Amino acid sequence: MSEIFLKLLQRSDVRLAGFGLSALAAVYFGFLGLDVEPAGMVVKRYGYYFLLVTFALWVTALWRLWQRRTAGENLSQRECLWAGLAIGLLSLVAITAEAFRSKILYDEFVLQSTAYNMHYFRDTATMARGYDILGVFLSTDNYLDKRPNFYPFLISLVHDLTGYRTANAHRLNAVLLPVTLGLVYYLGRRLNGRHGGLLAVLLLGSLPLLGQNATSSSMELLNIIMLLAVAALGAAYLRQPDDTRLSALVLGAVLLAQSRYESAIYVAPVALIIALGWWRQRRISLSWAAVLAPCLLIPCALQNKVLNNTKWLWELRDNQESRFSLDYLSGNLDSAREFFFNTNPRLANSWPLAVLGFLALGYVLWRLLRVRPSFTGANPDHTALFLLGIGMVTNTVIIMFYYWSKFDDPIASRFSLPFHLVLAFAVVVLAARLDRRGPASLALLGGMTVFALGVTTSHSAQHLYSYLGIDEIEWEKRYVAALPPRERLVISNKSTLPWLLVKTPSILIGRARLVGDRLQYQLEREAFREILVMQSLRPTTVQGDHHLVPEDRLPPGFDLELVTEKRFGTKITRISRLMAVNLPPAGASPTIAKP
Repeated sequence: MSEIFLKLLQRSDVRLAGFGLSALAAVYFGFLGLDVEPAGMVVKRYGYYFLLVTFALWVTALWRLWQRRTAGENLSQRECLWAGLAIGLLSLVAITAEAFRSKILYDEFVLQSTAYNMHYFRDTATMARGYDILGVFLSTDNYLDKRPNFYPFLISLVHDLTGYRTANAHRLNAVLLPVTLGLVYYLGRRLNGRHGGLLAVLLLGSLPLLGQNATSSSMELLNIIMLLAVAALGAAYLRQPDDTRLSALVLGAVLLAQSRYESAIYVAPVALIIALGWWRQRRISLSWAAVLAPCLLIPCALQNKVLNNTKWLWELRDNQESRFSLDYLSGNLDSAREFFFNTNPRLANSWPLAVLGFLALGYVLWRLLRVRPSFTGANPDHTALFLLGIGMVTNTVIIMFYYWSKFDDPIASRFSLPFHLVLAFAVVVLAARLDRRGPASLALLGGMTVFALGVTTSHSAQHLYSYLGIDEIEWEKRYVAALPPRERLVISNKSTLPWLLVKTPSILIGRARLVGDRLQYQLEREAFREILVMQSLRPTTVQGDHHLVPEDRLPPGFDLELVTEKRFGTKITRISRLMAVNLPPAGASPTIAKP
Protein backbone atom coordinates (compact mmCIF):
# COMPACT_ATOMS: atom_id res chain seq x y z
CA MET A 1 0.00 0.00 0.00
CA SER A 2 2.81 2.38 0.88
CA GLU A 3 4.56 1.67 -2.44
CA ILE A 4 1.37 2.52 -4.34
CA PHE A 5 1.04 5.76 -2.38
CA LEU A 6 4.67 6.73 -3.06
CA LYS A 7 4.27 6.03 -6.77
CA LEU A 8 1.12 8.15 -6.75
CA LEU A 9 3.05 11.04 -5.21
CA GLN A 10 5.66 10.80 -7.96
CA ARG A 11 3.12 11.23 -10.76
CA SER A 12 3.31 14.61 -12.48
CA ASP A 13 -0.47 14.86 -12.94
CA VAL A 14 -1.02 14.34 -9.19
CA ARG A 15 1.49 17.07 -8.37
CA LEU A 16 -0.05 19.41 -10.93
CA ALA A 17 -3.50 18.83 -9.44
CA GLY A 18 -2.05 19.44 -5.98
CA PHE A 19 -0.50 22.70 -7.16
CA GLY A 20 -3.87 23.82 -8.54
CA LEU A 21 -5.59 23.09 -5.23
CA SER A 22 -2.79 24.82 -3.32
CA ALA A 23 -3.07 27.92 -5.54
CA LEU A 24 -6.87 28.03 -5.12
CA ALA A 25 -6.52 27.71 -1.34
CA ALA A 26 -3.89 30.47 -1.28
CA VAL A 27 -6.07 32.85 -3.31
CA TYR A 28 -9.13 32.15 -1.16
CA PHE A 29 -7.50 32.39 2.26
CA GLY A 30 -4.98 35.05 1.29
CA PHE A 31 -7.28 37.48 -0.53
CA LEU A 32 -10.96 36.53 -0.27
CA GLY A 33 -11.91 34.37 2.69
CA LEU A 34 -10.77 36.39 5.71
CA ASP A 35 -11.61 39.89 6.89
CA VAL A 36 -8.89 42.23 8.13
CA GLU A 37 -9.11 41.41 11.84
CA PRO A 38 -9.04 37.59 11.53
CA ALA A 39 -6.36 37.93 8.83
CA GLY A 40 -4.13 39.75 11.29
CA MET A 41 -4.85 37.19 13.99
CA VAL A 42 -3.84 34.31 11.70
CA VAL A 43 -0.48 35.96 10.93
CA LYS A 44 0.13 36.77 14.60
CA ARG A 45 -0.61 33.24 15.80
CA TYR A 46 0.70 31.10 12.93
CA GLY A 47 3.07 33.27 10.87
CA TYR A 48 6.07 32.02 12.82
CA TYR A 49 5.30 28.39 12.04
CA PHE A 50 4.83 29.09 8.31
CA LEU A 51 8.29 30.68 8.28
CA LEU A 52 9.78 27.85 10.32
CA VAL A 53 8.48 25.21 7.90
CA THR A 54 9.58 27.20 4.84
CA PHE A 55 13.06 27.88 6.22
CA ALA A 56 13.57 24.25 7.31
CA LEU A 57 12.54 22.96 3.88
CA TRP A 58 14.81 25.51 2.17
CA VAL A 59 17.85 24.60 4.28
CA THR A 60 17.19 20.92 3.55
CA ALA A 61 17.00 21.61 -0.20
CA LEU A 62 20.23 23.64 -0.07
CA TRP A 63 22.00 20.84 1.79
CA ARG A 64 20.92 18.31 -0.81
CA LEU A 65 22.06 20.65 -3.56
CA TRP A 66 25.44 21.10 -1.86
CA GLN A 67 25.92 17.35 -1.60
CA ARG A 68 25.30 16.98 -5.34
CA ARG A 69 27.84 19.60 -6.43
CA THR A 70 30.44 18.46 -8.95
CA ALA A 71 34.21 18.64 -8.60
CA GLY A 72 34.36 21.28 -11.33
CA GLU A 73 32.38 23.68 -9.14
CA ASN A 74 35.05 23.72 -6.41
CA LEU A 75 37.49 26.64 -6.31
CA SER A 76 41.24 26.23 -6.32
CA GLN A 77 43.16 27.10 -3.18
CA ARG A 78 44.68 30.16 -4.85
CA GLU A 79 41.30 31.45 -5.98
CA CYS A 80 39.82 30.84 -2.52
CA LEU A 81 42.71 32.78 -1.00
CA TRP A 82 42.24 35.84 -3.23
CA ALA A 83 38.45 35.80 -2.93
CA GLY A 84 38.59 35.31 0.84
CA LEU A 85 41.15 38.09 1.21
CA ALA A 86 39.02 40.57 -0.76
CA ILE A 87 35.81 39.61 1.03
CA GLY A 88 37.47 39.60 4.45
CA LEU A 89 39.19 42.98 4.07
CA LEU A 90 36.14 44.76 2.69
CA SER A 91 33.93 43.23 5.39
CA LEU A 92 36.40 44.29 8.07
CA VAL A 93 36.51 47.88 6.77
CA ALA A 94 32.71 48.08 6.65
CA ILE A 95 32.17 46.61 10.10
CA THR A 96 34.81 48.80 11.78
CA ALA A 97 33.85 52.02 9.96
CA GLU A 98 30.74 52.61 12.07
CA ALA A 99 29.51 51.59 15.49
CA PHE A 100 26.93 48.82 15.87
CA ARG A 101 23.71 50.72 16.45
CA SER A 102 20.26 51.32 15.06
CA LYS A 103 20.29 53.55 11.97
CA ILE A 104 16.58 53.90 11.14
CA LEU A 105 14.54 55.55 13.88
CA TYR A 106 12.03 53.09 15.38
CA ASP A 107 12.01 50.70 12.35
CA GLU A 108 14.79 48.57 13.76
CA PHE A 109 13.29 48.59 17.24
CA VAL A 110 10.04 47.28 15.78
CA LEU A 111 11.87 44.45 13.99
CA GLN A 112 13.68 43.52 17.19
CA SER A 113 10.41 43.64 19.12
CA THR A 114 8.83 41.18 16.69
CA ALA A 115 11.89 38.95 17.09
CA TYR A 116 11.46 39.16 20.88
CA ASN A 117 7.91 37.83 20.68
CA MET A 118 8.92 35.16 18.16
CA HIS A 119 11.68 34.00 20.49
CA TYR A 120 9.70 33.92 23.72
CA PHE A 121 6.11 33.31 22.61
CA ARG A 122 6.26 32.26 18.90
CA ASP A 123 3.96 35.19 18.10
CA THR A 124 4.50 37.28 14.98
CA ALA A 125 3.66 40.56 16.67
CA THR A 126 5.19 43.75 18.04
CA MET A 127 4.80 44.62 21.71
CA ALA A 128 3.27 47.87 22.88
CA ARG A 129 3.81 47.35 26.60
CA GLY A 130 5.62 44.94 28.89
CA TYR A 131 5.89 44.20 32.61
CA ASP A 132 7.86 41.91 34.87
CA ILE A 133 5.40 39.41 36.32
CA LEU A 134 6.93 37.14 38.97
CA GLY A 135 10.34 37.37 37.36
CA VAL A 136 9.14 36.91 33.77
CA PHE A 137 8.97 39.93 31.46
CA LEU A 138 5.72 39.60 29.49
CA SER A 139 4.86 41.70 26.45
CA THR A 140 1.26 42.88 26.25
CA ASP A 141 -1.06 44.67 23.82
CA ASN A 142 0.81 43.13 20.89
CA TYR A 143 -0.11 44.13 17.33
CA LEU A 144 0.74 42.96 13.81
CA ASP A 145 3.24 45.33 12.26
CA LYS A 146 3.60 46.12 8.55
CA ARG A 147 7.24 45.00 8.28
CA PRO A 148 8.04 41.61 6.69
CA ASN A 149 8.91 38.87 9.14
CA PHE A 150 11.80 36.82 7.74
CA TYR A 151 14.50 38.98 9.33
CA PRO A 152 12.86 38.98 12.81
CA PHE A 153 12.48 35.23 12.42
CA LEU A 154 16.23 34.80 11.86
CA ILE A 155 17.00 37.03 14.86
CA SER A 156 14.69 34.86 16.96
CA LEU A 157 16.62 31.78 15.84
CA VAL A 158 19.86 33.43 16.99
CA HIS A 159 18.16 34.17 20.33
CA ASP A 160 17.08 30.53 20.54
CA LEU A 161 20.63 29.31 19.99
CA THR A 162 22.63 31.84 22.03
CA GLY A 163 20.19 33.44 24.46
CA TYR A 164 18.29 36.71 24.19
CA ARG A 165 20.44 39.79 23.57
CA THR A 166 19.52 42.91 21.62
CA ALA A 167 23.04 42.84 20.14
CA ASN A 168 22.18 39.61 18.31
CA ALA A 169 20.45 41.59 15.56
CA HIS A 170 23.64 43.56 14.86
CA ARG A 171 25.80 40.44 15.02
CA LEU A 172 23.52 38.70 12.54
CA ASN A 173 23.99 41.49 10.00
CA ALA A 174 27.74 41.52 10.60
CA VAL A 175 27.82 37.82 9.68
CA LEU A 176 25.52 38.35 6.71
CA LEU A 177 27.89 40.86 5.07
CA PRO A 178 30.67 38.37 4.10
CA VAL A 179 27.94 35.92 3.08
CA THR A 180 26.55 38.63 0.79
CA LEU A 181 29.95 39.31 -0.74
CA GLY A 182 30.53 35.57 -1.14
CA LEU A 183 27.35 35.31 -3.22
CA VAL A 184 28.41 38.40 -5.17
CA TYR A 185 31.73 36.70 -5.95
CA TYR A 186 29.97 33.49 -7.03
CA LEU A 187 27.64 35.29 -9.45
CA GLY A 188 30.41 37.54 -10.77
CA ARG A 189 32.54 34.46 -11.35
CA ARG A 190 29.73 32.79 -13.26
CA LEU A 191 29.60 35.85 -15.54
CA ASN A 192 33.32 36.34 -16.13
CA GLY A 193 35.53 33.98 -14.19
CA ARG A 194 37.56 34.87 -11.13
CA HIS A 195 38.29 38.37 -12.42
CA GLY A 196 34.55 39.01 -12.74
CA GLY A 197 34.01 37.72 -9.21
CA LEU A 198 36.70 39.97 -7.73
CA LEU A 199 35.43 42.96 -9.71
CA ALA A 200 31.86 42.44 -8.45
CA VAL A 201 33.14 42.13 -4.86
CA LEU A 202 35.17 45.34 -5.16
CA LEU A 203 32.28 47.25 -6.71
CA LEU A 204 29.75 46.29 -4.03
CA GLY A 205 32.08 45.68 -1.09
CA SER A 206 33.39 49.24 -1.31
CA LEU A 207 29.85 50.67 -1.30
CA PRO A 208 29.54 52.43 2.10
CA LEU A 209 25.76 51.97 2.05
CA LEU A 210 26.18 48.20 2.13
CA GLY A 211 28.55 48.42 5.08
CA GLN A 212 26.26 50.83 6.85
CA ASN A 213 23.53 48.20 6.91
CA ALA A 214 26.01 45.58 8.16
CA THR A 215 26.34 47.50 11.43
CA SER A 216 22.62 48.11 11.83
CA SER A 217 19.67 45.91 12.79
CA SER A 218 17.67 46.52 9.60
CA MET A 219 16.36 43.95 7.11
CA GLU A 220 18.06 45.41 4.00
CA LEU A 221 21.11 43.15 3.98
CA LEU A 222 18.98 40.02 4.27
CA ASN A 223 16.91 41.19 1.31
CA ILE A 224 20.08 41.57 -0.78
CA ILE A 225 21.29 38.10 0.24
CA MET A 226 17.98 36.54 -0.77
CA LEU A 227 18.05 38.35 -4.13
CA LEU A 228 21.54 37.00 -4.82
CA ALA A 229 20.65 33.52 -3.59
CA VAL A 230 17.51 33.33 -5.73
CA ALA A 231 19.46 34.53 -8.78
CA ALA A 232 22.11 31.83 -8.18
CA LEU A 233 19.46 29.15 -7.61
CA GLY A 234 17.55 30.25 -10.70
CA ALA A 235 20.67 29.87 -12.83
CA ALA A 236 21.38 26.44 -11.27
CA TYR A 237 17.83 25.34 -12.08
CA LEU A 238 18.11 26.50 -15.71
CA ARG A 239 21.41 24.65 -16.12
CA GLN A 240 19.95 21.39 -14.86
CA PRO A 241 16.22 21.41 -14.03
CA ASP A 242 15.33 18.86 -11.33
CA ASP A 243 13.22 18.62 -8.20
CA THR A 244 15.98 19.57 -5.76
CA ARG A 245 16.95 22.73 -7.64
CA LEU A 246 13.29 23.63 -8.18
CA SER A 247 12.54 23.24 -4.46
CA ALA A 248 15.53 25.40 -3.47
CA LEU A 249 14.52 28.09 -5.98
CA VAL A 250 10.83 28.19 -5.05
CA LEU A 251 11.38 28.15 -1.30
CA GLY A 252 14.04 30.84 -1.65
CA ALA A 253 11.51 32.97 -3.55
CA VAL A 254 8.93 32.48 -0.76
CA LEU A 255 11.46 33.70 1.82
CA LEU A 256 12.55 36.56 -0.44
CA ALA A 257 8.92 37.72 -0.65
CA GLN A 258 9.00 38.11 3.14
CA SER A 259 12.32 39.97 3.29
CA ARG A 260 11.13 43.45 2.28
CA TYR A 261 7.81 45.10 1.46
CA GLU A 262 8.32 45.17 -2.31
CA SER A 263 10.06 41.80 -2.58
CA ALA A 264 6.87 39.94 -3.50
CA ILE A 265 7.58 41.44 -6.95
CA TYR A 266 10.29 38.81 -7.45
CA VAL A 267 7.78 35.96 -7.43
CA ALA A 268 7.00 36.90 -11.06
CA PRO A 269 10.62 36.61 -12.36
CA VAL A 270 11.00 33.30 -10.51
CA ALA A 271 7.81 32.04 -12.16
CA LEU A 272 9.29 32.99 -15.56
CA ILE A 273 12.52 31.13 -14.72
CA ILE A 274 10.52 28.02 -13.83
CA ALA A 275 8.43 28.29 -16.99
CA LEU A 276 11.63 28.63 -19.03
CA GLY A 277 13.00 25.52 -17.34
CA TRP A 278 9.84 23.64 -18.31
CA TRP A 279 10.23 24.87 -21.89
CA ARG A 280 13.79 23.59 -22.03
CA GLN A 281 12.73 20.25 -20.54
CA ARG A 282 9.73 20.04 -22.86
CA ARG A 283 7.61 19.00 -19.89
CA ILE A 284 6.03 20.40 -16.72
CA SER A 285 7.65 19.09 -13.54
CA LEU A 286 6.83 20.10 -9.98
CA SER A 287 8.43 19.20 -6.67
CA TRP A 288 6.24 18.94 -3.60
CA ALA A 289 7.88 22.07 -2.20
CA ALA A 290 6.69 23.92 -5.32
CA VAL A 291 3.21 22.46 -4.80
CA LEU A 292 3.11 23.85 -1.25
CA ALA A 293 4.63 27.24 -2.17
CA PRO A 294 1.32 29.13 -2.79
CA CYS A 295 0.06 28.12 0.66
CA LEU A 296 3.35 29.16 2.26
CA LEU A 297 2.76 32.66 0.86
CA ILE A 298 -0.63 33.05 2.59
CA PRO A 299 0.78 34.97 5.61
CA CYS A 300 2.44 37.41 3.22
CA ALA A 301 -0.89 38.11 1.48
CA LEU A 302 -2.77 38.42 4.79
CA GLN A 303 -0.21 40.83 6.24
CA ASN A 304 -0.46 42.97 3.11
CA LYS A 305 -4.26 43.01 3.49
CA VAL A 306 -3.89 44.28 7.06
CA LEU A 307 -1.43 46.97 5.91
CA ASN A 308 -3.67 48.16 3.06
CA ASN A 309 -6.61 48.52 5.45
CA THR A 310 -4.78 50.08 8.41
CA LYS A 311 -3.94 53.63 7.46
CA TRP A 312 -2.03 54.51 10.63
CA LEU A 313 0.58 51.90 9.65
CA TRP A 314 1.36 53.92 6.50
CA GLU A 315 3.05 56.63 8.62
CA LEU A 316 2.06 59.40 6.21
CA ARG A 317 2.85 63.02 6.91
CA ASP A 318 0.03 65.40 7.83
CA ASN A 319 -0.43 66.75 4.29
CA GLN A 320 -0.36 63.34 2.55
CA GLU A 321 -3.24 61.02 1.70
CA SER A 322 -1.56 58.31 -0.39
CA ARG A 323 1.61 56.23 -0.12
CA PHE A 324 2.16 56.23 -3.91
CA SER A 325 1.55 59.18 -6.19
CA LEU A 326 2.87 60.76 -9.39
CA ASP A 327 3.43 63.92 -7.33
CA TYR A 328 6.42 62.30 -5.59
CA LEU A 329 8.22 61.29 -8.81
CA SER A 330 10.05 64.53 -9.67
CA GLY A 331 11.53 65.07 -6.22
CA ASN A 332 12.53 61.42 -5.89
CA LEU A 333 14.31 61.44 -9.27
CA ASP A 334 16.23 64.59 -8.37
CA SER A 335 17.32 63.09 -5.06
CA ALA A 336 18.36 59.84 -6.80
CA ARG A 337 20.61 61.78 -9.18
CA GLU A 338 22.12 63.66 -6.25
CA PHE A 339 22.74 60.43 -4.34
CA PHE A 340 24.30 58.33 -7.09
CA PHE A 341 26.77 60.98 -8.24
CA ASN A 342 27.55 62.63 -4.89
CA THR A 343 31.32 63.06 -4.40
CA ASN A 344 31.58 64.04 -0.74
CA PRO A 345 31.26 61.95 2.44
CA ARG A 346 27.81 63.34 3.25
CA LEU A 347 26.10 60.31 1.69
CA ALA A 348 27.00 56.62 1.78
CA ASN A 349 27.18 56.22 -2.00
CA SER A 350 29.90 55.08 -4.40
CA TRP A 351 30.13 57.39 -7.39
CA PRO A 352 32.66 55.13 -9.20
CA LEU A 353 30.10 52.33 -9.10
CA ALA A 354 27.38 54.71 -10.30
CA VAL A 355 29.42 56.08 -13.23
CA LEU A 356 30.65 52.66 -14.38
CA GLY A 357 27.29 51.05 -13.69
CA PHE A 358 25.16 53.46 -15.69
CA LEU A 359 27.57 53.31 -18.62
CA ALA A 360 27.55 49.50 -18.50
CA LEU A 361 23.77 49.38 -18.13
CA GLY A 362 23.43 51.57 -21.21
CA TYR A 363 25.66 49.16 -23.11
CA VAL A 364 23.67 46.12 -21.95
CA LEU A 365 20.38 47.70 -23.04
CA TRP A 366 21.85 48.68 -26.40
CA ARG A 367 23.18 45.16 -26.87
CA LEU A 368 19.82 43.59 -26.05
CA LEU A 369 18.00 45.84 -28.53
CA ARG A 370 20.58 45.15 -31.23
CA VAL A 371 21.02 41.39 -30.85
CA ARG A 372 17.65 40.38 -29.35
CA PRO A 373 18.88 37.09 -27.87
CA SER A 374 16.60 34.09 -27.48
CA PHE A 375 15.82 33.10 -23.89
CA THR A 376 15.49 29.44 -24.81
CA GLY A 377 19.18 29.13 -25.68
CA ALA A 378 20.68 31.93 -23.58
CA ASN A 379 23.30 31.46 -20.90
CA PRO A 380 21.48 30.35 -17.68
CA ASP A 381 23.42 32.77 -15.46
CA HIS A 382 22.74 35.71 -17.76
CA THR A 383 19.06 34.74 -18.03
CA ALA A 384 18.47 34.38 -14.28
CA LEU A 385 20.26 37.65 -13.48
CA PHE A 386 18.46 39.43 -16.31
CA LEU A 387 15.00 38.35 -15.13
CA LEU A 388 15.77 39.15 -11.48
CA GLY A 389 17.35 42.41 -12.66
CA ILE A 390 14.09 43.38 -14.35
CA GLY A 391 12.44 42.83 -10.97
CA MET A 392 15.06 45.04 -9.27
CA VAL A 393 14.57 47.82 -11.81
CA THR A 394 10.79 47.52 -11.47
CA ASN A 395 11.20 47.69 -7.70
CA THR A 396 13.24 50.90 -8.03
CA VAL A 397 10.75 52.46 -10.45
CA ILE A 398 7.86 51.75 -8.06
CA ILE A 399 9.84 53.27 -5.18
CA MET A 400 10.19 56.49 -7.19
CA PHE A 401 6.42 56.98 -6.73
CA TYR A 402 6.59 56.38 -2.97
CA TYR A 403 6.14 59.31 -0.60
CA TRP A 404 9.36 58.65 1.31
CA SER A 405 11.99 57.62 -1.24
CA LYS A 406 14.48 60.46 -1.51
CA PHE A 407 17.77 58.62 -1.86
CA ASP A 408 19.73 61.63 -0.59
CA ASP A 409 17.92 61.19 2.73
CA PRO A 410 20.27 58.92 4.77
CA ILE A 411 17.25 57.04 6.12
CA ALA A 412 15.80 56.32 2.66
CA SER A 413 19.01 55.69 0.71
CA ARG A 414 18.84 51.98 1.65
CA PHE A 415 16.01 51.58 -0.89
CA SER A 416 18.63 51.91 -3.64
CA LEU A 417 20.52 48.74 -2.69
CA PRO A 418 18.80 46.36 -5.16
CA PHE A 419 19.52 48.74 -8.04
CA HIS A 420 23.20 48.79 -7.04
CA LEU A 421 23.25 45.05 -7.75
CA VAL A 422 22.03 45.78 -11.27
CA LEU A 423 24.76 48.37 -11.79
CA ALA A 424 27.55 46.13 -10.45
CA PHE A 425 26.68 43.07 -12.53
CA ALA A 426 26.19 45.24 -15.62
CA VAL A 427 29.83 46.36 -15.19
CA VAL A 428 30.93 42.72 -14.95
CA VAL A 429 29.02 41.86 -18.14
CA LEU A 430 30.58 44.81 -19.99
CA ALA A 431 34.05 43.85 -18.74
CA ALA A 432 33.54 40.30 -20.01
CA ARG A 433 32.68 41.71 -23.43
CA LEU A 434 35.69 44.05 -23.47
CA ASP A 435 38.03 41.23 -22.40
CA ARG A 436 37.84 39.95 -25.98
CA ARG A 437 39.88 42.98 -27.06
CA GLY A 438 42.17 43.31 -24.05
CA PRO A 439 42.49 42.81 -20.29
CA ALA A 440 39.53 45.06 -19.44
CA SER A 441 38.63 43.18 -16.26
CA LEU A 442 42.18 43.51 -14.94
CA ALA A 443 42.20 47.22 -15.74
CA LEU A 444 38.86 47.71 -13.99
CA LEU A 445 40.08 45.65 -11.05
CA GLY A 446 43.13 47.89 -10.71
CA GLY A 447 41.06 51.04 -11.10
CA MET A 448 38.44 49.92 -8.59
CA THR A 449 41.14 48.93 -6.12
CA VAL A 450 42.56 52.45 -6.31
CA PHE A 451 39.07 53.93 -5.99
CA ALA A 452 38.22 51.61 -3.09
CA LEU A 453 41.37 52.54 -1.19
CA GLY A 454 41.38 56.23 -2.07
CA VAL A 455 37.69 57.12 -2.45
CA THR A 456 34.98 54.75 -1.29
CA THR A 457 36.81 53.04 1.58
CA SER A 458 37.99 56.34 3.03
CA HIS A 459 34.50 57.66 2.28
CA SER A 460 33.15 54.82 4.40
CA ALA A 461 35.56 55.63 7.20
CA GLN A 462 34.67 59.33 7.11
CA HIS A 463 30.97 58.74 6.77
CA LEU A 464 29.28 58.59 10.17
CA TYR A 465 25.58 57.95 10.07
CA SER A 466 23.96 60.32 12.52
CA TYR A 467 20.36 60.80 13.42
CA LEU A 468 19.75 62.84 16.55
CA GLY A 469 16.71 60.82 17.61
CA ILE A 470 18.82 57.64 17.64
CA ASP A 471 21.68 59.47 19.37
CA GLU A 472 19.32 60.56 22.16
CA ILE A 473 17.90 57.07 22.64
CA GLU A 474 21.34 55.46 22.71
CA TRP A 475 22.58 57.98 25.28
CA GLU A 476 19.48 57.50 27.46
CA LYS A 477 19.89 53.72 27.35
CA ARG A 478 23.60 53.92 28.24
CA TYR A 479 22.92 56.29 31.13
CA VAL A 480 20.11 54.21 32.60
CA ALA A 481 22.09 50.97 32.15
CA ALA A 482 24.87 52.48 34.29
CA LEU A 483 22.45 53.13 37.18
CA PRO A 484 22.11 50.55 39.98
CA PRO A 485 19.70 47.77 38.94
CA ARG A 486 16.24 48.08 40.44
CA GLU A 487 12.57 47.82 39.52
CA ARG A 488 12.27 50.80 37.23
CA LEU A 489 9.63 52.38 34.98
CA VAL A 490 10.63 54.72 32.14
CA ILE A 491 8.23 57.39 30.94
CA SER A 492 9.43 58.11 27.39
CA ASN A 493 8.79 61.04 25.08
CA LYS A 494 9.88 59.03 22.01
CA SER A 495 9.05 55.33 21.99
CA THR A 496 8.61 52.59 24.57
CA LEU A 497 10.25 49.94 22.36
CA PRO A 498 13.93 50.66 23.16
CA TRP A 499 13.13 50.11 26.84
CA LEU A 500 10.86 47.12 26.40
CA LEU A 501 13.61 45.39 24.40
CA VAL A 502 15.89 45.57 27.45
CA LYS A 503 13.01 44.34 29.64
CA THR A 504 12.35 47.68 31.29
CA PRO A 505 8.66 48.65 31.64
CA SER A 506 7.88 51.87 29.80
CA ILE A 507 4.94 54.09 28.91
CA LEU A 508 4.67 57.27 26.87
CA ILE A 509 4.28 60.72 28.42
CA GLY A 510 0.80 61.01 26.92
CA ARG A 511 -0.19 57.82 28.75
CA ALA A 512 1.37 59.07 31.99
CA ARG A 513 -0.87 62.15 31.94
CA LEU A 514 -3.93 59.86 31.93
CA VAL A 515 -2.81 57.48 34.69
CA GLY A 516 -1.48 59.82 37.34
CA ASP A 517 -3.44 58.00 40.05
CA ARG A 518 -1.85 54.68 39.09
CA LEU A 519 1.62 56.19 39.10
CA GLN A 520 0.89 57.63 42.53
CA TYR A 521 -0.08 54.17 43.74
CA GLN A 522 3.09 52.62 42.29
CA LEU A 523 5.26 55.16 44.09
CA GLU A 524 3.47 54.75 47.40
CA ARG A 525 3.64 50.94 47.30
CA GLU A 526 7.16 50.94 45.80
CA ALA A 527 6.04 48.61 43.02
CA PHE A 528 8.60 50.56 40.99
CA ARG A 529 11.58 51.67 43.05
CA GLU A 530 12.32 54.36 40.47
CA ILE A 531 10.34 56.14 37.76
CA LEU A 532 12.42 58.08 35.22
CA VAL A 533 10.98 60.69 32.85
CA MET A 534 12.54 61.55 29.48
CA GLN A 535 11.88 65.09 28.19
CA SER A 536 13.23 67.51 25.58
CA LEU A 537 13.97 71.22 25.70
CA ARG A 538 14.16 73.35 22.57
CA PRO A 539 15.81 76.77 22.09
CA THR A 540 13.49 79.77 22.36
CA THR A 541 15.88 82.73 22.04
CA VAL A 542 19.11 83.52 20.24
CA GLN A 543 20.75 83.89 23.64
CA GLY A 544 20.42 80.13 24.14
CA ASP A 545 17.41 79.93 26.43
CA HIS A 546 15.58 76.59 26.36
CA HIS A 547 12.04 75.70 27.33
CA LEU A 548 10.39 72.33 27.75
CA VAL A 549 8.44 71.38 24.63
CA PRO A 550 4.67 71.41 25.28
CA GLU A 551 4.24 67.74 24.29
CA ASP A 552 6.62 66.69 27.07
CA ARG A 553 5.01 68.63 29.91
CA LEU A 554 3.39 66.71 32.76
CA PRO A 555 0.36 68.03 34.68
CA PRO A 556 0.70 69.98 37.93
CA GLY A 557 1.29 67.66 40.84
CA PHE A 558 3.98 65.60 39.13
CA ASP A 559 7.03 66.31 41.30
CA LEU A 560 10.22 65.84 39.22
CA GLU A 561 13.84 65.85 40.31
CA LEU A 562 16.48 66.58 37.66
CA VAL A 563 18.92 63.70 37.17
CA THR A 564 20.98 64.78 34.13
CA GLU A 565 20.87 66.66 30.83
CA LYS A 566 22.76 66.44 27.54
CA ARG A 567 22.75 68.67 24.47
CA PHE A 568 22.10 67.16 21.00
CA GLY A 569 22.48 69.82 18.34
CA THR A 570 20.30 72.72 19.45
CA LYS A 571 18.11 70.50 21.63
CA ILE A 572 18.63 69.37 25.21
CA THR A 573 17.55 65.94 26.40
CA ARG A 574 16.64 65.74 30.07
CA ILE A 575 16.29 62.76 32.40
CA SER A 576 14.32 63.40 35.60
CA ARG A 577 13.12 61.23 38.47
CA LEU A 578 9.44 61.22 39.41
CA MET A 579 9.41 61.76 43.18
CA ALA A 580 5.69 62.04 43.86
CA VAL A 581 2.30 62.56 42.22
CA ASN A 582 0.12 64.91 44.23
CA LEU A 583 -3.35 64.78 42.70
CA PRO A 584 -6.25 66.90 43.93
CA PRO A 585 -8.99 64.93 45.72
CA ALA A 586 -11.43 65.49 42.87
CA GLY A 587 -9.10 63.79 40.43
CA ALA A 588 -8.56 60.69 42.55
CA SER A 589 -9.71 57.38 41.13
CA PRO A 590 -10.42 54.15 43.02
CA THR A 591 -9.09 52.09 40.14
CA ILE A 592 -5.74 50.53 40.97
CA ALA A 593 -3.78 48.86 38.19
CA LYS A 594 -0.42 48.92 36.56
CA PRO A 595 -0.04 51.82 34.11
